[in-house]
Amino acid sequence: MLEVTELVNVALGRVAADTVAAHAPARYGARVAPPVVVWNVCHHCNLRCPHCYAAATSAPSPHDLTTTEARRLVDSLAEAGVRVLILSGGEPLLRDDLLELAAHAHAVGLHPMLSTSGVPLDARMAGALATAGVSYVGVSLDGLAPFNDSYRGMQGGFERAALGVAYAKAAGMWVGVRMTVTRLNAAQVEPLVEWAVMNGVDRFYLSHLLYSGRGFTLAAEDLSPAESRAVLGQLFETAERLVRRGAALRVVTGGNDSDGPCFLRWIEARHGNGAATHVEAVLRRRGGNSAGERILAIDHRGRVHPDQFFTTQVVGDIRRHTFAEILAHPLLQALRNREELLQGRCGACAYKAVCRGSHRERALARYGALWAPDPACVMTDCEVGVSPESSKVNAATADAREAVV
Repeated sequence: MLEVTELVNVALGRVAADTVAAHAPARYGARVAPPVVVWNVCHHCNLRCPHCYAAATSAPSPHDLTTTEARRLVDSLAEAGVRVLILSGGEPLLRDDLLELAAHAHAVGLHPMLSTSGVPLDARMAGALATAGVSYVGVSLDGLAPFNDSYRGMQGGFERAALGVAYAKAAGMWVGVRMTVTRLNAAQVEPLVEWAVMNGVDRFYLSHLLYSGRGFTLAAEDLSPAESRAVLGQLFETAERLVRRGAALRVVTGGNDSDGPCFLRWIEARHGNGAATHVEAVLRRRGGNSAGERILAIDHRGRVHPDQFFTTQVVGDIRRHTFAEILAHPLLQALRNREELLQGRCGACAYKAVCRGSHRERALARYGALWAPDPACVMTDCEVGVSPESSKVNAATADAREAVV
């Protein structure tokens, strides 16, 4: 994840690089719980988004954790040292006991947060969530009303989500808007950023497409690296304008850790080597992708994945394994050592310590090889210091279809 506005402040000298918190000062040990867990509390949703990584259904699943199982899970996460629990779905607000689970999480010392479409979020629910201890609500939108409603399959969905944003703000919670960008909605990015500013949104999160769930079938609509680079350049300029005019909106990108090197080159071209040196120091302290290290995901059936998009790889099942057993899974150990395992251009990349190979699930989906290059990298071979031959997925890489489940 790239904290764009924060790093713009570093580049402009408004914030000293050595005072910026490092999210990953050291890699976690083999049995230490990550601070963030994303939990899909249910599998059903009232929208039909084409990029849904969970491939949510319209009807409730009989495999969802029961309330008793869910409370036990929350207890185990707290005991293991997890700090943040993101309640996701499906649409989490469709789960009848969500408020009970959020309140229980807060009571045992976790910081519950919510990821929602915003459609079911009315004033009563917003107030109840705040009372239960939910501090942050992330609302997913894919553009302004005409596009969003058609794309997500609900007429009036944008208006209802906008009301949800207002209700959450009024209840005292921080509110973010998340947008997954493809060729279909790239033109919606800037209008949605401006809408977020005008409506007091605290955080705008631009996510690249991950090839997971229904998102796998949408891969043909993914931006090319050059197209992604153009969108990012415009977003970086927008973030700098927001910083200079004192806007409160935080701009963040995610889903592609090559954004970090891309931003670094943008800063260097715009503000010189000195500014880039400060930004690079922060990026290197934080490291890149940390799936399976600083984040884990639990699906509605209780299966554990390295992150919420890494659905093809299962490292445990909370119904059958202890948390200690899950944390000792070989795939999690491999992910901690990924810089030694990366192949092709990711293995030879000069920015490997900044990006760490980005999203392994995208490499696995495209090439069938866990350590192959991320096909969505926005950097050129010349920029990352690799030869055209190194950038290819060689036969050894393509044949290494790792059995890591």
